[in-house]
Amino acid sequence: MTSSELKQAARYALKDNFFQKMLLMIVPLLLAIFSSRATNSSSITLQHQLNDANIDFSGNPDTFSNIDWGLVLSIAIPIIVFAIVTSFLVMIIITVFKTASMFNYLEIFRGEKEEINLSSDILRTFKDNSFWKIVSLTVVTQLIMYLLLFIPIVGWAIAIYLGLSWSQATYVLYDKLQNNNYKGVWDILNTSSQMMTGYKFKYFVFNLTFIGWYILGALFFGLPQIWTMPYTEMSMVAFYEARIEERL
Repeated sequence: MTSSELKQAARYALKDNFFQKMLLMIVPLLLAIFSSRATNSSSITLQHQLNDANIDFSGNPDTFSNIDWGLVLSIAIPIIVFAIVTSFLVMIIITVFKTASMFNYLEIFRGEKEEINLSSDILRTFKDNSFWKIVSLTVVTQLIMYLLLFIPIVGWAIAIYLGLSWSQATYVLYDKLQNNNYKGVWDILNTSSQMMTGYKFKYFVFNLTFIGWYILGALFFGLPQIWTMPYTEMSMVAFYEARIEERL
């Protein structure tokens, strides 16, 4: 299937009762916007505390030698650590809610879900046996990605490669849970990697077709994604379905 055919399939899956299908994505989207604002707030707080301590990095570089770096670290480290831990926890919560949305989208795309009950569908991963499996998958993948970010060039290249290889993990998790075939995080990641062998570049190019919408969302603080995110995410479901049916 071509990119346009995948998008057409996504539009078809969303065309009826779009508003409720859109609301399935509203919680992770709002949490992501909140997380972005919280990160900005932490940097502002750090700057204010440095200013209150009469520490200024905007002056002459020669004045750097007079800065009390012990004081700087005592101020900065707690704020930075708090921001990192909070960001990581919020990211896990966002992923849990987004995974619930993607599970629902898979069922909608496959024609298995016609009626939407927002309260139960949004919270479904807290009620079934998938919550801790999603958390485990998220923690493992994100920790690996974070560690790779500290290795310039080579680590970044590996992170991109793994990101593409593991891109189908959420959908693989759903199918393995449905088939009572869950064997752990690494089995999910290995299955996704095997699926994406020979398809990473196609998936990368497919994502690039949405670049305009991603930029639009970034420019307007994520608000346009209220309308665009259901379409882009359902399109990714269409990619997965086409891949497992060998129609790519």
